[in-house]
Amino acid sequence: MRVLSILLTPALFALPVAALAEAPAQTAAEAGGLASVRAFTLEHGTALATAAATLRDGTAAYAGIIADHGGDYEAAWAADGATLAQAVRDIRAAWLATHNEYETIEGIVAGLPRTVKYDLILDAGNPGTEDEDVAEYDLTLPDGTVLERPGNLFHALSEPVLWGTSPDAVRLAADLDGDGTIGAGEMLFDANLALGAAEGLAFWTADLQAQIESWEPTRDDAFTAVVTMTPTIGDYFGEWKDSQYLGGIGESFVAQSRLVDVEGIMSGCRLMYESAIAPVLAEAGDTDLDAVIRSNFAQMLDLVGDTHAREQAGESFSAEEADALAAESQDIADRIVAQVLQAAARYEVTIEE
Repeated sequence: MRVLSILLTPALFALPVAALAEAPAQTAAEAGGLASVRAFTLEHGTALATAAATLRDGTAAYAGIIADHGGDYEAAWAADGATLAQAVRDIRAAWLATHNEYETIEGIVAGLPRTVKYDLILDAGNPGTEDEDVAEYDLTLPDGTVLERPGNLFHALSEPVLWGTSPDAVRLAADLDGDGTIGAGEMLFDANLALGAAEGLAFWTADLQAQIESWEPTRDDAFTAVVTMTPTIGDYFGEWKDSQYLGGIGESFVAQSRLVDVEGIMSGCRLMYESAIAPVLAEAGDTDLDAVIRSNFAQMLDLVGDTHAREQAGESFSAEEADALAAESQDIADRIVAQVLQAAARYEVTIEE
């Protein structure tokens, strides 16, 4: 979760600020929308916890093979190379499945005070060496080593380990695909560190699932999530620019393009708006404002989707092009937030912090 910081100037508003009006009573459409958001979040939260358990079990099987050879990675590769190569492929696939389930609901989870800690622990938090946005947990590895405030589990820990961008976690260079050469990411990773991270993901995703099960979303929740998470899009484009997909050297965001994550997060923001906020505007007769916000969401997601499609087609982007796309997407996001805040102020909605 990123800190919301938007200067609300008149230029950001596509429509004039309306006079303060009585807050519309909750209608069946709004109640149904909030219920559908909860059902969506719970569905993917459950799938997230299930995928994390699969990742943990696969990593445990990998660690078991290494342990069977006394922790000797060379001996394990010599005796069980094919099995280990398949295990690495399976673990990476399970990691992607787990991560992508989270990205689908991050726009909701990270936007709510009751669940934001899970975003820091799973996906966005800094290690304890930083001054802010620290992931407040410690991780005990299978060998008993305690990592104090190690940073988020997806991108600070498990991804660099599983894809070999953390040199300290590489235990043996290995020709995983059997083509006679060892390319980028072809290696056996540290089993102790990988299993500890996988166990952490399984624990915290299950805990998040329990939180979602007990959640009864409110109008304030809907507005808070949208105005908190929508303006983070520029940060994600910045991470995309700095990733290895655009020639960067970072250890994170190597498993897939960061644009996949952007699509998931912003789609969650739009879902929250259309399901839970749009009915409030409809009840109040604010159809013009609703139409503008819907149009801006469509424009923003079209921009992300088109950029990702171009990337998948093999197009290369310069840092300058990435900055321009970040600025364009941020401008759209800022308009959305200003317009949603306009509605929140008019109908006495509380934006939670």
